[in-house]
Parts: sequence; structure tokens; C-alpha cells
Amino acid sequence: MKKAVGFDQKILLHQLDYMAKEIGRNEKDDLYNLMDEYLKSDIAGNKSRLNARTIIFKIWCLVPESHQYIQQRAVQMYPHCSQAEKLLIHWGLTMLAYPFFRDVVHEMGKLYKLQDELSSEQINRKMKSLYGDRRRIEVATSAVLTSLRSWNVIETKKNANRMVQSFNIGNFDLKSWLVEVLLIATEAEALSMQMINDHPLLFPFEYLISQSDLRTERFMVTRQGVDMVMIRLNKRSLVQS
Repeated sequence: MKKAVGFDQKILLHQLDYMAKEIGRNEKDDLYNLMDEYLKSDIAGNKSRLNARTIIFKIWCLVPESHQYIQQRAVQMYPHCSQAEKLLIHWGLTMLAYPFFRDVVHEMGKLYKLQDELSSEQINRKMKSLYGDRRRIEVATSAVLTSLRSWNVIETKKNANRMVQSFNIGNFDLKSWLVEVLLIATEAEALSMQMINDHPLLFPFEYLISQSDLRTERFMVTRQGVDMVMIRLNKRSLVQS
């Protein structure tokens, strides 16, 4: 069975910003029309515009019940975040909505730990090994990479993709939100604090999360040995939310 792709068109950051600003003050049906009108300045074709709108709605609006707490917290936090922190919110929601996007940035993050630049062919080969050798995978991989370029995360010269900058994250509430997103996106029962603070999925971001940032009923914090702190979601709390 072929794995779903979905994220197959470049999405601009200001398009995601527009959705984040409007979602809290408009009904879903009104949002469809507002977003369609907003996208016309970027996308002339009806089919391409519908595709972009579908992607943006899946990221910010049409989330499964299990992710609704995360989405609602994102809507609440967004107006109070810096531009870098807003990017992180988009990043986290996109990872949850589109496993393909998650898998691309995870591979990129792993490679950037070993080298300063990577080729698009490297990413294409890896994604085809995960999703199958088909044209759709090349299109989707290109869509993720071109989106990241437009978000000023990477730049490309002579087919070499380099990181442009690191985005600093200091918002206290956003840190705990980020850990919950990371646990769900990785489908991990638990993650060590060290892994949370150096996860390849979050390669463009600079942040430091401590136990004090996670003093909430959403998490269970345990120690293994002398210096390993493990973080897992409190499933009882998740059921109640």
C-alpha cells in the first residue's frame, strides 16, 4: 500500500500567517471564501489555489480530534509570539498534518548534523526509499524544499541546500507545546530531555527546554539512571482535555 503524500505544492509563510490570524475570528465556511480570495494574489489557477487552500486548512483548521488541544493552544499563543516563534507553530502543525513533510525535514535535520549542505537528490532518494519511486514523490519533495526556501529556512545554490539561519525560541508556553508536538509527531512513548533539545525534526530552531518548562499535568517526567530524564505524555490528562 502506497503511503499518502498530500503536501505537494509550495506554501508561502504569509499564507499560513493569514490563516492563523483569521481562524480565531471566523467560522469555517467564511474561512474558505476568505482564504480563496487571499490566495488569488499568489495563485491564479483555480485548481492550484484549491490545492493550496486544502493544504493550509489541513494544517490549521481540519485537524483530527486527537490534535485539537494542540491546535487550540496554537491559535491562542500565535498573536503573542515573535516571528520566529510563529514559524515554529506553523512547523509543528505542518509536521502533525503531513507525515511526508515531517519525514523530509527529519532527513534534512539528520544530514545537517553531519554536513553543512545537502543536495536535493539526497532528499529525493531518501523519500523514494520511504514512499516509493514515483514522480509524485519528486513533486512533493520539491514542494517541501521550495516552501522552506520561501520561509527563509534554507537557500539553494548550484543544487546545494544550506541553512540560512537559526530561529531562537524563548516563549515559555511554546516550549511545552513544542514537546507535546514532538512526542506526537515522532509517535514515541517517551523522549529523553537530551533528544528533545537536539531533535533533527527541529533543525532550524534554537531552544533550551528544562524540567521547569514542563511542570504541567500534560507530561510525566521520570529519571533513568543518574542523568537521563525521560518525558512522556500523561495519557490520563490527554483524555480529560
